[in-house]
Amino acid sequence: MLAIKLAFTTGRFHATQWGRHVNEGVPEWPPSPWRILRGIVATWRRTLPQLPAERVVPIMEALASEHPHFHLPSASTGHTRHYMPYNEGRKERTTLVIDTFVAMDAKDAVYAVWPEVKLNQAQHDDLSSILRNMPYLGRAESWVEASLVPKHPEINSRALDTGSLPQGDLEITRTLTPRSPLKLKDLEVESSTLRRGGRIDPEGAQWWPYTRKADCFTAYRAVRRQPRGHGAGATVIRFALAGNPQPVVSNTLRWGELARSSAMARYGRRNSGARSPMLSGKSAEGTPLQGHRHAFYVPTDEDGDGRLDHLTIWTPAGLDEAEFKALVSIDTLHPGGRRDPVQLAYQAHGNQKDFTGVSPLFGSSRRWRSLTPYVLTRHVKLRGPKNQKRMVDSPEEQIRRELSLRFPDWPAVTNVEIAAHRVPIKPVQAGGSGGVRPIDFFRYRRGGSNGGGAFNFQIEFAHEVTGPLLLGFACHYGLGIFVPDDCRGIHG
Repeated sequence: MLAIKLAFTTGRFHATQWGRHVNEGVPEWPPSPWRILRGIVATWRRTLPQLPAERVVPIMEALASEHPHFHLPSASTGHTRHYMPYNEGRKERTTLVIDTFVAMDAKDAVYAVWPEVKLNQAQHDDLSSILRNMPYLGRAESWVEASLVPKHPEINSRALDTGSLPQGDLEITRTLTPRSPLKLKDLEVESSTLRRGGRIDPEGAQWWPYTRKADCFTAYRAVRRQPRGHGAGATVIRFALAGNPQPVVSNTLRWGELARSSAMARYGRRNSGARSPMLSGKSAEGTPLQGHRHAFYVPTDEDGDGRLDHLTIWTPAGLDEAEFKALVSIDTLHPGGRRDPVQLAYQAHGNQKDFTGVSPLFGSSRRWRSLTPYVLTRHVKLRGPKNQKRMVDSPEEQIRRELSLRFPDWPAVTNVEIAAHRVPIKPVQAGGSGGVRPIDFFRYRRGGSNGGGAFNFQIEFAHEVTGPLLLGFACHYGLGIFVPDDCRGIHG
């Protein structure tokens, strides 16, 4: 027996049944075996290309040799509507796109079970490694944590034998499955290639009847997760971001500022128009607060795909109850114009120590590296006679000065190393996009101010220090993020 657990971390599975138009609003349920195998192959090609095909193809052939059964959790359906822009000649128009999804409790999971499939230990380990790297299944907003598991809940969706009829309160749904023997090239064909060839169904695939409960979409009503207990004194609140698509990491500053604006608006509406210095970063008189004890709004890309997937709000001075309630009530960030909003899903709150091992922001290390660029707050100057110029306020000097002023009790800085502009920032997870250069990041505040040059740094201390480590221009909005140099693939 082989069982794969598919936990959709936002409680949503976004996928249209193969061959149906997206605006028909027909969700795929259960996830088709064809889609699952395509997802495994895509993850292998993208994140573990060092695995030779000779090791992966036999695994895929084994999975294609049998129709899997499923455990489907209680679920319902929903949809969002988006007016997507397109150009018609010289005119810009919009077209309605319906995004249909299956909603379930985020604590539940789908289980795909192959009763007769057996893998040897090496194949088991290879498949497990691939599944660990799978970011989504279906459309890109269907975040998933996939894994092999030794046991599974009761099966409630089965592949029907030819000529069989469902018994009891069951219905039949068509599901796309692979044929056996499997050809790898069939799994890798693009939809655009099929359309150009006048095909809908890919070669190597077949439709197979599956049973599911007749009321499979009426048993679950989604409820937004609410924080438990009081929030007074909390210093950290974490959210997951869901967008279609998610924001690109180069726009970190824009989304950090938008989170601050949303926080201030929520607080004002709940408190008769009052303003919170901790959330705004300004005193009652409108002067900027000193000491960096007010809120940091930190969007991060923690799976290394080049798109923002988490928002951490860190307030070193701590929040009062009114500030906490305002922050956890934020469920959407609206960028305005024709740009799509981003949904926020509350995850957890607490203090820094509660998030050790959860987010790279709260790691500990002697060596730290840039996750987003350090942006200078002062212009670099040259001083001295014509042939004896010396640099004043160099990037290294600025970062050393800021560290000494903000963290006078920290261990000494033993090394500050700057990387060239053309060197890309390494993603938190090896194998991600990693192609965003410091100069690519948006660096202009909405109030009109902007920083100087943007650089990657590696910083080394005499002894281990614990984050967050956020430095430089706009560090309260996601620029100047540093993470431990050895962190790899830490997910929120």
